[in-house]
Amino acid sequence: MNLKARFSRRKRRPTVTVGAVPGQMVAHEGSVRGRIRVIHYDSKTHTDQTVESTKDLQVHARKRGKSDPVALDESKTKSESPNQPPPIPAKAGNDVTWINVDGVGDVVMLKEISKMFGIHPLAMEDVINVHQHAKLEFYGDTMFFVARMPVAGDVEGAEFETEQVSIFLIDGMVITVQERPGDCLDPVRNRIANKLGRIRRRHADYLAYAIIDAIIDGYFPVLEHYGHKLDAAGAMLESANDRRLPLHLHEIRSDLLQVRKVVNQHRLAMNDINQNETDLITGDTALYFRDCQDHVQQLIETADTDRETCGELRELYFAMLGEKNNDVMKVLTIIATLFIPMSFVAGIYGMNFDSEASAMNMPELHWAFGYPFALGLMGLMAGGLLVFLYRKGWLS
Repeated sequence: MNLKARFSRRKRRPTVTVGAVPGQMVAHEGSVRGRIRVIHYDSKTHTDQTVESTKDLQVHARKRGKSDPVALDESKTKSESPNQPPPIPAKAGNDVTWINVDGVGDVVMLKEISKMFGIHPLAMEDVINVHQHAKLEFYGDTMFFVARMPVAGDVEGAEFETEQVSIFLIDGMVITVQERPGDCLDPVRNRIANKLGRIRRRHADYLAYAIIDAIIDGYFPVLEHYGHKLDAAGAMLESANDRRLPLHLHEIRSDLLQVRKVVNQHRLAMNDINQNETDLITGDTALYFRDCQDHVQQLIETADTDRETCGELRELYFAMLGEKNNDVMKVLTIIATLFIPMSFVAGIYGMNFDSEASAMNMPELHWAFGYPFALGLMGLMAGGLLVFLYRKGWLS
């Protein structure tokens, strides 16, 4: 494919303003305005609702003791309006709330959420600047995890791309912020809605694990896709005539390098989770986080294996191409070798000696069969060379 078109689609890091105020939240061009979805559940009940305003989240902020009384009154007035959905009720006990925001273009909304739930401004700055690598940070009683979720390319041959998912784990609550709508978290939502597995009986830390695990598992189909590409490239090696194959292998290897880089960042972040002792993660859930780290290690090993396979296919292609070129040169060399004695004979009888001046000056020129004799001599010498080359094994 066109290299210029390929690299023009590469996501570039936005220009950083020198001397900018730390914690400043500025939406970047092309950012999608956010939409809020709230899932609230415990072992018996489950609600899933899209809310229109951050004021509808006050009931969950009040549960954590972070709400503003004035804002609560406004929220109550608004919720009593027939045109607005009622706020999702807060429950006591081991209930869990999952607030998901699709899009980081509405800075005002994100600031309100930040103040409402006591999220540090530096963390929210990382939420807005969606080019962060996977990492783990703690801000007081809040765990902040940045994950890179793989997304499908928009055109055939597009390079590997990811989008940022910011995950906040607060006591009894998980807040996720994504770059844009669409994710790989529907299996998690389905498990919550249909009481599949143990997620409805667990706390918020298990929900955070389930979200991170779903994002990590999203890389297995990506590597499987590149595995199929390598299989197809291996089939193309049978002819070694496709000049696009080296470029195709280079693109695959470049994408695998990016996959490996991103997955390795998750490995470091997961290692930080497993090494940090925090009250936000219970001992039982820590076991699942370690299992998630094992998945990351499997991904790294698979990416490394595919990269080595890609390099081996590339080397094999050039080896086969070199062998093919050697065969061509071999044929040309044999042809040239056969004509060397012929050229020698033709050169001798092409000399302009006067045969009338001396009987020793090429008497063959006056023979009746001089020309057939010269041709026969050439053929005999060429045939002798062929027999010699054959016995040496140079014609096989």
